Amino acid sequence: MAGDELAAQPSPPAAEGGDHRRAPGPLLSFLHLAVLSAFALAQPLFDLLSDNPEFFAARGSTAAEIVTFALVVVLVPPALLLAVELLIGLAGSAARRGAHLVLVALAAAIVFVQALKGIGAGDWVLIALAVALGAGAAALYARAEPVRSFMTVLSPAPVVFLALFLFISPVSKLTLAGEASAQSIGGIEPVPVVMVVFDELPAISLLDDRGDVDAVRYPGFAQLARDGIWFRNTHTIYDATAKAVPAIMDGDYAEKGLLPISSDHPNSIFALLGKSHVMNVSEAATTVCPRDLCDDVRLDEPFLDRLGSIGEDLGLVYAHVALPPDMEADLPTVSETWGDFGGDGEAVPGAGEVEVVEEGPPTPQEGKRATLAALKADRGAELDAWIDSIRRGRRPSLNFKHALLPHVPWKYLPSGQVYNTGASDPIPGLSRQSYVDETQVQQLQLRHLLQLGYADSKIQRLIAHLRDIGMYDRALVVVAADHGVAFRPVFDRRRGKRSTLEEIALVPLFMKLPGQERGRVDDSIVETTDIVPTIADVLGVDLPEQPDGRSALGPAVKRRNVVKMMARDFSGWIRMSAEELDRRRQERVDRKLALFGTGADGPDRIYRVGPNQELLGRSVDSLGVTGESAAKVSLTDPGAYDDVDPDGPVVPIWVTGRVSGIEDRRDLAIAVNGTIRAVSNTFELATGGGQLLSALVPPSSLRPGANSIAVYEVTPAGLALMGR
Repeated sequence: MAGDELAAQPSPPAAEGGDHRRAPGPLLSFLHLAVLSAFALAQPLFDLLSDNPEFFAARGSTAAEIVTFALVVVLVPPALLLAVELLIGLAGSAARRGAHLVLVALAAAIVFVQALKGIGAGDWVLIALAVALGAGAAALYARAEPVRSFMTVLSPAPVVFLALFLFISPVSKLTLAGEASAQSIGGIEPVPVVMVVFDELPAISLLDDRGDVDAVRYPGFAQLARDGIWFRNTHTIYDATAKAVPAIMDGDYAEKGLLPISSDHPNSIFALLGKSHVMNVSEAATTVCPRDLCDDVRLDEPFLDRLGSIGEDLGLVYAHVALPPDMEADLPTVSETWGDFGGDGEAVPGAGEVEVVEEGPPTPQEGKRATLAALKADRGAELDAWIDSIRRGRRPSLNFKHALLPHVPWKYLPSGQVYNTGASDPIPGLSRQSYVDETQVQQLQLRHLLQLGYADSKIQRLIAHLRDIGMYDRALVVVAADHGVAFRPVFDRRRGKRSTLEEIALVPLFMKLPGQERGRVDDSIVETTDIVPTIADVLGVDLPEQPDGRSALGPAVKRRNVVKMMARDFSGWIRMSAEELDRRRQERVDRKLALFGTGADGPDRIYRVGPNQELLGRSVDSLGVTGESAAKVSLTDPGAYDDVDPDGPVVPIWVTGRVSGIEDRRDLAIAVNGTIRAVSNTFELATGGGQLLSALVPPSSLRPGANSIAVYEVTPAGLALMGR
């Protein structure tokens, strides 16, 4: 068709310089712009998503949504560019030709920016080079007929990219594969099942100085330990949600290439109990329950809104991929989600610190409730709604919830109040995982432990609800976590390694059996893949296929003496003896207790972290102020302290800001209403960018109404006020 259009155009006189003096026809313009758009936009996104189809699987995207998204990416950008060209062309053919060449140059420059991103040049040098190359490409396009012909020959490229993405790449599992179905299994005990899988919860975080669950800080988890079986040596078999949660659901080890969808996990707990139990299932990062069994609330959102959510997430991801490094560093992070961009943990250059890959383009994962949008939302309210949906009925129910707690972003206090209402950190990067600075690692762990207290409040609410409806004693209640998280300077907090196995691998597992009257501790080496076989054991289910896991109540599990977790890149198992793991766990518990104490030490003890703790609780007047510091601090939200309601939904305990006038680390003391309530130090992000301040003050330090916040540098001579 394009060739017919070219043939239909009259050849200009040779004196006019040939075809380069006029713009191609609208169809040919569209095709050429579509080729450039495909290389600049569509193919980079398709390539990233082909390696990480979990992005769609985790958000519950339907085949129609994926196909529509792909068509929009391929067709809409060149259509918009052509519309701009034709609109400018109303001023004349020369104007249209100029507009077309400018668009060609800009699209080519975007391609060159991505191609040259790894050469190590500064941002503006890189941009200038890309623009120069784009202008040169447009000049060749304008004057060289072979270049234009080559663009015409490439016109099928967008369609080829589209077809490969939808029907050949791993995304084809989502566009072409069918759903699993409920299995016919007889003899199942009519026992209701209540199962909560928390996210990013190391078992170490729950422990007190006696090795028990800290009953003051975490009374809900402690209640489960008293009422049921606490499998104290449970470990995950993988360190990423998209693989770890399905392993809990079906009892099979994670495999490279498997997606968190029902067709890849046909023997899930949902399929096993689909005909005997009523489903009440809320998945956040997976779509393992077949849709003919489970209502997916994510699909209640209007189709266009879901497409918009995909576009919002991928727009930010594309900016990370396409922008030069320094500009990329200033973008909001989308690292706290579950797609494995980089492909099974393979590092790819560009994003600094992300959750799933240590360096690489950020990971947008998980649908409006399974992406960054879900993590921005009120995760507690979603968990409350699921708890309220648990009902007694004539048929037993399977109630399953994957709760995105205490997963980042950290913003909740045990009371349910929040200290950050923004969609991201007040200073981009404050919650990233890797710091050289020990104090900031402690601040991250503090925020994690506080958010774990909020997760515990939901366990308390769940137990109370089950008791209210008369189901707690009758039900099989299972509470677990998909993987842990490590808090060490420089370490990637989420990548499982032998050096962090005790924090990443060890996760809580509590099972209260139906009719169980007394709790007990079981020190068997239990894998998260053992959960479904144990449920089957309790319910009398004859499994149609033997999974990798075994019943935690059986002899095979009791004979284990080695903990193992699959390496992120599936290169093999990371193994450790039970004795070594226990020793290393105790070392990390001892460190945590030294830093944060226990709940028995009082509610404010957890906030006593950082250098110069002898200053805490002392008035500034008693310490004396020696003068002004050379450093100046600019708080990110100084107005937050003008009218505080300590009992309100938001309490501004997170003091953050940028520090100028210095280039090295300085110790700090933060005074609230004239009393030192936090000690910290300045620090830099892993990506640099100047000295920063980030510290939490206890909620008890704030009073109703106006509060004063002052930041002091701690010097050998005393306190020096940091001006603003």
